[in-house]
Amino acid sequence: MGYTIAGLREKVRQLHPEITRQGINLLVAFDDDQQKYSLKLGKGAHEFGFYLDRADADACMDAGRCLNLSVQVTQALAEFEDLLTPRKPG
Repeated sequence: MGYTIAGLREKVRQLHPEITRQGINLLVAFDDDQQKYSLKLGKGAHEFGFYLDRADADACMDAGRCLNLSVQVTQALAEFEDLLTPRKPG
């Protein structure tokens, strides 16, 4: 692991500039119990979190292979958007 949590957060923002454009907060931390990275997307009173395997973060940050990271963040952003979008009946 030759990177920092701040570096990983910046990489996620580079891969997904819509996070910044849409005013979504991004928190990244390492969960020692899970041995995974915890990522949380937040806006207003809404928050959505998920875990990222250390191996996927390492592959992206150390070797430039970011497919798994990008797929997971894309899925999380879609689920987060579902939280923010009111459902219409029918």
